[in-house]
Amino acid sequence: MEGRPREERQPADPTRKLLKVFGVKVTDYEERTDAILQRYDATTDEAERADLVREAVELTADLGHWLREVQAHVLAKQESVLGRLARA
Repeated sequence: MEGRPREERQPADPTRKLLKVFGVKVTDYEERTDAILQRYDATTDEAERADLVREAVELTADLGHWLREVQAHVLAKQESVLGRLARA
């Protein structure tokens, strides 16, 4: 936006750190679950398939945790902005 000074963000900015962690988690999830699905399709061993399902469930739960962290962070920021504007 013109006329608005660009804010310099520090590397320790909590938003950037959280988004970086989330981005890594998402790409790791994609890579690892693609490999799990390939291994699942390549085997008929029920014990191995059960292990793969457990691994996928753990990865999915972890990704869900980080998604909730991002959502909570964004919602807290929105609430802060709207609360401050409502008090003004």
